[in-house]
Amino acid sequence: MTWPWLFSGESVLRYLLFLLACLFATSLAARDVADPYADLEHTNEDYNEALEVPWVEIETQVGRGPADADLSHLEVLHLPQGMSLFADLKHLSVDERDHVTRLWIVVRSQSGAYNGSYEGFRCATKEYKVYAYYNPKRSRPLRTIKLPRWRAVWPGSYRAELMRDVLCSDTNPRDPDRIRAMPQHEAGDYASPYE
Repeated sequence: MTWPWLFSGESVLRYLLFLLACLFATSLAARDVADPYADLEHTNEDYNEALEVPWVEIETQVGRGPADADLSHLEVLHLPQGMSLFADLKHLSVDERDHVTRLWIVVRSQSGAYNGSYEGFRCATKEYKVYAYYNPKRSRPLRTIKLPRWRAVWPGSYRAELMRDVLCSDTNPRDPDRIRAMPQHEAGDYASPYE
């Protein structure tokens, strides 16, 4: 028994058109599931990527070290026990050209150890850079770094906590006047048990 209707020219053509339509519909559905934004990719053909201005850090000048009278105690949880964090909020700055927050940070221990560093923080990338170190007990108290480089802020570190709670508002730096208005303790409130 033969099925002439199965191999007739008109039915083969209908069958091929049906398969082609199914294949086309399947590819459209798969494209929508895989990339829902595919239709938006080429909507702005006037965009010129070459006109983007890359981020450039301004040159940073390190002045003198921090004065004890200018230091404010910052409450942070991610320091080792017996350590306290202070910052020179009086001279804190955010440059509008590169949006980097720069300030002196001092870590003191209960035993009297003192380590200061002049640092920059980029809220947009969660990075920091150390420009200089300061310790008034050394023969050369201020040491500037010749080639400072940006480093990632480790999650759970005191720098991450400082950026999240004090210096940054998401990916933007906070206004220095708003930071100074936050309730802080004065460095004079700190008393070493060994003095």
